[in-house]
Amino acid sequence: MKNLLVTCSGGETSMTVTLYCLEHLKNEYNICVVYANTGVESDKTLDFLHRCQNDFKIPINWIESKVYHGQRKSTGYYKVNYKSATRNSDWKTNKKTPFEEVVKKYGLPNHSRLHCTRELKMNPIKAFAKDYFKGEKYALALGIRVDEIDRINPKYKELGIIYPLAQKEYKPMSKKQVNFFWDLKPFRLELKGYEGNCLTCYKKSDNKLYQIA
Repeated sequence: MKNLLVTCSGGETSMTVTLYCLEHLKNEYNICVVYANTGVESDKTLDFLHRCQNDFKIPINWIESKVYHGQRKSTGYYKVNYKSATRNSDWKTNKKTPFEEVVKKYGLPNHSRLHCTRELKMNPIKAFAKDYFKGEKYALALGIRVDEIDRINPKYKELGIIYPLAQKEYKPMSKKQVNFFWDLKPFRLELKGYEGNCLTCYKKSDNKLYQIA
């Protein structure tokens, strides 16, 4: 059986992909679901993940970045869970977030230095997947919707990437359809549109950052 890594960001689109894969691709793939926590996301995101994990019986693997200071070594990972995951509010106890550890080594991320995604998400997830699948190859499922088709990597086939909500052989869904899907559920992610992802991500528009402030 082939291996499939489902990366769940904690948003409704990625959770829709997760639920689809677990229901419809379980006979084709050995599926692993992973969430990489940055420590600067809304507590509501963690609450949503936790409730989905419990209500839908999803085996989510929670990880955080393990930064190797003073070494020429890419970021590894720590295994955590809902209770032990670093929260943005932990600054009150002087507990360093994964984001702060990455900034300490690599500097502040910006449009010219995109290392936050690389060191907080991509590298920890790759390190985890290598251990989880014992070095075996795996496909990667990403949460890109059919209305975001311009974000699909043109080399997705050779890279082993699938887009369950964008490819016609799976279940293409738009943002409107994802919203309808969650409207039928007993709960939703209680975040407003401008609150998604890390709290004050540089990728957010000025208007979104003003609203957050």
